[in-house]
Amino acid sequence: MKETPRFFLGANSKKGFVSYFDELQEKSNNLQLLILKGGPGSGKSSLMKRVLKHATDKGNCVEIIPCASDPQSLDAVIDYTAGFAIMDGTAPHTLDPNIPGARGHIMYTGDMWDCGMLLKNTDNIEKLTETIGDCHRGASSYIKAAATLLDENSYLSGKYIDKKAAQKFSEKIASNLKGGKEFKEKRRLLSAVTTGEIKAFYNTVHLYCDKTYVIEDIYGGFADYIFKTVYELAVLRNEEIILCPCSLNPDKIDHIIFPNSRIALLKSNDFLKFDGDEKINAKEFYSFIPMSRSMENRLKKAAELLSDAGELIADAKLLHDELEAFYVAAMDFKLADGFFDEIKERFYN
Repeated sequence: MKETPRFFLGANSKKGFVSYFDELQEKSNNLQLLILKGGPGSGKSSLMKRVLKHATDKGNCVEIIPCASDPQSLDAVIDYTAGFAIMDGTAPHTLDPNIPGARGHIMYTGDMWDCGMLLKNTDNIEKLTETIGDCHRGASSYIKAAATLLDENSYLSGKYIDKKAAQKFSEKIASNLKGGKEFKEKRRLLSAVTTGEIKAFYNTVHLYCDKTYVIEDIYGGFADYIFKTVYELAVLRNEEIILCPCSLNPDKIDHIIFPNSRIALLKSNDFLKFDGDEKINAKEFYSFIPMSRSMENRLKKAAELLSDAGELIADAKLLHDELEAFYVAAMDFKLADGFFDEIKERFYN
């Protein structure tokens, strides 16, 4: 099976859970969106994996959206060939159709539960649900603290950029873009703090690009300037863009992929180690970096905080497995098999 692009569409950030799932409903995507509703263990991810296999077996153009809280599980599958997407529409990425029945549809996978069995375990289910929420809130707190430290480094280092040289370099990259008749943009997360680690989909970039520029910048000021400037120049050229915000601080750009031009601009630092065809060392563009010891201390503390966040997300995953066990035991999966047949009939015939 050929390699398939993978992105996250939501993750814990300094602003809490950030979500781009609503983009699947945009008219420009021309997608029929099926939103799955149902609690843990009701077969949502398994159903999406069956849809994924069906789509890839047909040779369709597909995009995979894993769950940031558990990258082995799926949050969505987008089949561009069929004009169809299926997603988990439950918390924390709760979503309802904008145009119900015409472009947006709902399927309830939790209708096959033995509610009497679940009722007997209400106390355990409530405690687990509350603790999982506490883990994710704690992870977001760590991420917010880490992002604040990294933002300060970016602000300080940004004051000492050789702006003329940086502008010239930005224009060099933009000059290689083909441009187009109409500006197109979609937002995807190429990395996120997940179960015990920062997970990045390095291979995805090479599925879209033949040429990659990697900005190596541990402090961030130069990278922030380059990404902002190249993005603005790309918009003026009506370029097709896959914009990859920073999952820690979604107001910042971490990477930009230009699918039509087959070019990517990537950030590499202590947390994300991207490789590429042309590497640019940010140190060459800084006139002077003051307070370097303080900035290095912030980097170390941010790394510790992000490690703590990953551990909490891993704890939440283990607790979620316990929670799912109650629902799996109460689920009649034989009746649930009909969901996949219904999807094939409605969206693939």
